[in-house]
Amino acid sequence: MINLAHRRDYLRQILRAAGKPLSTADVHAKLVAWVGRHGDAADDQRDKTTIRDLKALEELNYVQSQTDPEDKRGLLWSAVGRSHSLVLSPSDAMSLWAVFQHAERFGLQSATDELKGLRDYTELVIQDGSVRKLNFTKRITSGTRFTQLQPGKYKAQHLKQIQMAILDNEALEVWYRPRNADGVECVYQLKPLGLSHQDSNIYLSAYVTEEQWLGNAPAPDEPRGKYSSNGPNTLCALMLHRITKVEPGKRIIDDPEGYDIHADEAQTDLVTIHSPAQKTRLRLSQTLYNRLAENPLDKNQKLLPDGDKWLLTCKVRDTQGLRLFLMANAADIEVLEPLALRAHIHEMLTLALKTYEQ
Repeated sequence: MINLAHRRDYLRQILRAAGKPLSTADVHAKLVAWVGRHGDAADDQRDKTTIRDLKALEELNYVQSQTDPEDKRGLLWSAVGRSHSLVLSPSDAMSLWAVFQHAERFGLQSATDELKGLRDYTELVIQDGSVRKLNFTKRITSGTRFTQLQPGKYKAQHLKQIQMAILDNEALEVWYRPRNADGVECVYQLKPLGLSHQDSNIYLSAYVTEEQWLGNAPAPDEPRGKYSSNGPNTLCALMLHRITKVEPGKRIIDDPEGYDIHADEAQTDLVTIHSPAQKTRLRLSQTLYNRLAENPLDKNQKLLPDGDKWLLTCKVRDTQGLRLFLMANAADIEVLEPLALRAHIHEMLTLALKTYEQ
């Protein structure tokens, strides 16, 4: 069956090829002929569907309409705007299928469900573009060598409300279950700024102006960040699966000036930054040299021989992710600089040894 995206793309192709405005009837006739050539029942293609498709494309600024001077009740259609195709090639469809799989593995199942039409179309293109009959689900995969945790369960409606608030420049009122708060919820008046899809969870980067605890608030010296807000008038990162309710905001809240989700200020809570990018030196075994020579720790890293080992020099942030990588490869990496990072790894390894000595 002809897919909606494929059909609408061909409508654009019809108008571009015409070189002049076409009446709705002419566009529909050309589309019916095309549908018939692709093996579908041409009679199933109704003129109301064609009109609906054309109006949808007009809203996206792909086509435009004008009154037909010879028929004041009719419309003439022409192609405008961007010229790229909505149709996928078989190889592009394979890449997109991998993107869908990767998204699902890392917590975006509900988002890919919302794109079912595009996913079905992707599958159709792969099948039609393959010379042999192939179960391509057994040929394309996505993953990581690290143990993958199951995604946190969030409500798809909450994600959609947050996405639309970001697009519409709106504030929100968000009910949230902070970790280590004995089950007490907190209501935030906040401005949603960005979304980070990382590991198995989705995080909301937001600016909170007010918070109302529905019970006893934690002590002022309790640790904050990632699992709750950092207090009023601060940036924070909130886990989507800990959000229990989303409503329109009761305040007008501006974005922080120059906000960038990639900047240290936003990333501090999203990925736990212990220090900004700084000079980092590591001594590597041959095994880790082989890996990092092909998959660099940083695009500007330098590798130099050091006896039977290698010295890696780069400038990177000291993050939770970096520390986990160093711990996971502790037998093959020695941290030389910065000294604070070296001390941390030494402390963690000492604690680990004590655990296994018991």
